[in-house]
Amino acid sequence: MNNNKLTKFLFVIEGLGAVFVGIFLAAYLGGLFVVPQTTVFHSVFAVKTALAIFGGVLLVLVLVAVVIAVMKRK
Repeated sequence: MNNNKLTKFLFVIEGLGAVFVGIFLAAYLGGLFVVPQTTVFHSVFAVKTALAIFGGVLLVLVLVAVVIAVMKRK
């Protein structure tokens, strides 16, 4: 894997992480600031599903990145 492909792969991981954090913060802060109560929206099915999908894919890609880093080091 050359450096150009590796750079693109890492940008994909960063972008996916940003989407995950964005959804997480929107669900958390939306319940605190938009609706004036202490409810957070992590238990809403759509939010829970999106967090599970993006979080799972992010976890797999991070593990792949670790494996690639170990293989490139050898």
